[in-house]
Amino acid sequence: MKKYILIGFVMMLLIVSTVNAIPYNDKIQTTSKDFTHTVFVEQSTNTSCPNCPYANDALHNIYQSGDYPFYYVTLVVNKNSIAKERNRDYCFGFIKVYAVPTVYLDGGDTNYVGRGNTVPLTEALYRPLIEQEGARTPKQPITMNSSVTWDGNAKLTITITIKNEGNLPYFGKCRSYVTEIVSRWNDNSGDPYHFALLDYAVNKYVFLLPKITKTITGTFDGNANHGDQTFEDITQDNIMVISSLSNWLPHYRIGYQSDLYTQKYFAYFVDQTTATTPT
Repeated sequence: MKKYILIGFVMMLLIVSTVNAIPYNDKIQTTSKDFTHTVFVEQSTNTSCPNCPYANDALHNIYQSGDYPFYYVTLVVNKNSIAKERNRDYCFGFIKVYAVPTVYLDGGDTNYVGRGNTVPLTEALYRPLIEQEGARTPKQPITMNSSVTWDGNAKLTITITIKNEGNLPYFGKCRSYVTEIVSRWNDNSGDPYHFALLDYAVNKYVFLLPKITKTITGTFDGNANHGDQTFEDITQDNIMVISSLSNWLPHYRIGYQSDLYTQKYFAYFVDQTTATTPT
């Protein structure tokens, strides 16, 4: 009973704005220099999914173009239990319903389920959403920087510096996704994923007073147990750590919809993102 009372209380706090994939407003002429923050994208995928290679290639093509300040993480849900658990954050209720491929932008503020008929058409679907998200005003302006040291023997130490540039306090969650640039897992077409999540180096709440800077450190040991596997074979030149900061305030969103099920979730908007490779 207490669980349902708590859920009801949280629902009262929500900023309710139901979307599937928010249509792009063609009146917004956003360029990368107009972005209010670095956009963060999470790609939900499955190695046996025949449609997922379109999303995989489209996202990586956009990233490699350098057109936007954005980073993305790939959640290979059938190969990594931690990625699967993160994907389940985009579902609530007794039935955890989600579809692949799906991309969630800035903590799920916007999402797109499925893909276009070709890779270029899939890119054309994603680009306006990245631009639209880049025009969103964060709860407070945040500056983030990060560095990672390679400690040897598949061990990393990450340092994240976060500054609240705004005039109000900020409370949110910092996640540092340890990813392989070229993944050990291949998509359904036999090509490797990129920036596939292994585990977190940091996964904690942060409170920042106005104009205050905070430094957070975390570690990752590939020899340790990560969900149900170890990653002692990672190499220094194939690791990128992508860190995001999301605001605590939940927003109601809808993802996958069918005649039988509707995917519902709480989005916690990502207000800043940074990434770095080991030195």
